[in-house]
Amino acid sequence: MTKFLDACYDGIKKQENSISETLAMVGKNDGDILKDKWLIIITGCGDSYAVAEYGKWALLRVGLNAISLSPTEIPKIQLNRDCVVIGVSASGRSLATLDALKVAKSGGATTIVLTDNEQGNASELVDHVWLTRSGVSSHNISPSSVTTTAMAYLLKLAAEHQSMPDSQIHRDLHRLESNGKQMLNWAEQVGKESSKAVIPRKPLFMISDGPNYVAAQIGMMKFNEYGVVQSSAALWEDFRHHHVLAVNQGDCAFLISDSPLETENVRYIKVLTDTLGMSAYHLYTPEELTFESPLGQAIANSIALQMAAYYNVLECNPGKESWRKPNVDAFKIY
Repeated sequence: MTKFLDACYDGIKKQENSISETLAMVGKNDGDILKDKWLIIITGCGDSYAVAEYGKWALLRVGLNAISLSPTEIPKIQLNRDCVVIGVSASGRSLATLDALKVAKSGGATTIVLTDNEQGNASELVDHVWLTRSGVSSHNISPSSVTTTAMAYLLKLAAEHQSMPDSQIHRDLHRLESNGKQMLNWAEQVGKESSKAVIPRKPLFMISDGPNYVAAQIGMMKFNEYGVVQSSAALWEDFRHHHVLAVNQGDCAFLISDSPLETENVRYIKVLTDTLGMSAYHLYTPEELTFESPLGQAIANSIALQMAAYYNVLECNPGKESWRKPNVDAFKIY
C-alpha cells in the first residue's frame, strides 16, 4: 500500500459525507439562472465530461433543454444571450474548459463554472460560480468525490425546477442527504466483489445507457487511470451492434442496469457470459438503497465502480505511486 492509494481510498470514502455537505450548499436561487433559457450547454473534460452528461440527463428529466458538449465543440455552435454554458472543472484549471468559457462569454451566453476550487482560474472568467464540497485537498489522485458531488449539485438544481416536491428525484436527493454511510458500505462491498471479475491484460467493457451510462464512463476512467486494464464504455445498443466484433472469449464486461431489473437485463448478461464467454458482472442498486430514479442510482453505481477499480489495483499493483497520466503531461492540459 502506498500514500497514493491511501489518498485515493480516502477520496472515495469522503463521499459518505461530501455529497450531503454539497447538497446543503446549493443555493435556493442557483437554478433561477437556467429559467427561460433556450439552450443549456454543459461542458467538461474527463470525469467532468461525465458530469456534463449527467447534468444533461438531470435537466432533460425536468423539461429543460440541455445538451453536453466537449469544450472544443463549443466554438462550432451558435451562442447568444438565450444560452447558458456551464463549465465543469473540479480544479478550475482545465485549459480546454477555460477556452470554451471564454468563447461562450464572447458569444453573449451566460457563463457558469461548477468547481471544487473557488480560487481556480475559471472563477475569474465566468458570471457565476457554483461550488462543491468534495472534502479532497489534492487533485493528484484518481478523482472520486469531486465527481459525484458535482453530479449531486446538478441533480438538486434540476429538482428545483419540478413542481412536485414528492417526485422520484426529490426522494432520491433526500436519500443522498441522509444515507451516505449505507451507500458507501454497499459500494465498497460490491466494489470488492466485482473487482474479481476483472482479468489483468484483458479488455474491460462498461455497458449501459441513459444516466447509468455516466456511471459506465466513470468506471472506464477509474480503471484506465490505475493502468491495470484497458477499459472502454459502450452504449447498450452499440455493444450489441458493433463492439461484439472485437470481443474475444475471456474478455471482461460490467453491465450497469437501472433498477428494478427487467427481463431484458437478465437476458443481456446471460448472452455476455454464456454465449460470448465473457467474464461479466451485473451492477445495479439493490432495493435496500431505495434509489428510485436512474439519476439517483447512477451516483451510487459510480461509487461502486470507483471502489471496484481501487480494489483491482490494490490486488494487482499495491505499490502504485501515482495515477496513470501520460496524456496529461504530453498534451499539457492544465
